[in-house]
Amino acid sequence: MKRLLVLLALSGMLGASAPASAAPVNGISYEEVMKFAMGDASGLQPGNFDADFQTASQPAPQPKGGGGMFGGITAAMQQAAGAMSMFKTGLAMRRYVAGSKERVDYPAMQQATITDCAARTIAKLDLKNKTYTLDSMDHPMPSGASSGRGRPSGGAPSTNDDGSKIAVALSTQALGPRSVAGVPTDAYQSNVVMTVTRPNGESGTSNMAITEYLAKMSRVSLSCPTAGVLGAQGPAAAGMGQYAALMRAMALSGKDSRFSMTSSGPSLPQNRFSMFSVVTMSGQGRGGQRGSFAISTQHGHIASVRSDDAIFQIPSDFTKTGA
Repeated sequence: MKRLLVLLALSGMLGASAPASAAPVNGISYEEVMKFAMGDASGLQPGNFDADFQTASQPAPQPKGGGGMFGGITAAMQQAAGAMSMFKTGLAMRRYVAGSKERVDYPAMQQATITDCAARTIAKLDLKNKTYTLDSMDHPMPSGASSGRGRPSGGAPSTNDDGSKIAVALSTQALGPRSVAGVPTDAYQSNVVMTVTRPNGESGTSNMAITEYLAKMSRVSLSCPTAGVLGAQGPAAAGMGQYAALMRAMALSGKDSRFSMTSSGPSLPQNRFSMFSVVTMSGQGRGGQRGSFAISTQHGHIASVRSDDAIFQIPSDFTKTGA
C-alpha cells in the first residue's frame, strides 16, 4: 500500500482533536474499508487494502424502474441485493477532517456528507446527479418523526446526541508490535462495557471486544458536541450506532464531561490513529439466544488536508433540492 505522507511528519503536524477556528488549520484525509461479519472475528488480520478498497468502491446496483403491481417489489428486492453485496464486499469511504469540518465520501453509493460545525450545517451530496440537501444541526425534529432513538431489541439505547452520558470501561492487554502495510503499530486487545444514560435516567449497557493496531501518529476527530454525530452519518449509519458512539466517547473522554472512560491492564494509548481494528459486539436476541456481529476497519492512503480546501465546499455546479 502506497503511503502519501511520512507518518512522522503527520504526527508533528496533526492535533488530537480538530479545533473550530476561522483560520485555516491542518487536518487529515484517508481512505477506509469497513467489513462486516456474523460471529466472532477477533482473529481477523489486515488484508490487501488497495484491492479491498477497489472492490468495496464499485457502484451499488441501482433499482430499475418498473410500474404496476410488481414494480415496488422488484425495487425492494434489488435494494436488498445491494445491501447484501455491501455486507460481503465491505463499505469504502474517503474521509477528510480539518478544523470544524468533516467530509465523508461513499464511492459505492456515489454520495457524500459535509459537516460544518462552525456553520452548523450538514450537507448531503448526490455525486451522480449533482444535487444536494442542506440541513441545520439546530433544526428541531418534526413531531412524530422517527429519530432512531428508541431502544433496540436486546441492546442499549441508540446513541444520537440527545445529551446522553456515556461511560466506557476497558480491560486491556498488549499484543506487541505489528506492521500494517509497512507501517509500525502497537497492537492491543480490549474488552469493553459501554453504559449509555439518557437525560431521563434510562440506561442500557452493551459489550464489545476490540482489537486495534495503533500507529504513532495522532488521531484527528471532529469535536462538534451538538451536531448529532454520535451515531454514524450517511449510508454507514445502519447497525453502526453503538460502534460510532464508542469511538466518539473515547475521542472526547476528558474533553467533555458527558463522556468518561476507565481502564484496567496496560494503559491504552490515547488519540493514536488506528490503522486496523476489529470490533465484535455481543448481545442477546429473541428466544434468549446470544449472537455476535463484527466490524473490521482498515485505513490507508493517509495525507494532509487544510480546512480551507475546496473538498469541504459544495461544488458550484450542484443544485440544491428539498426544503
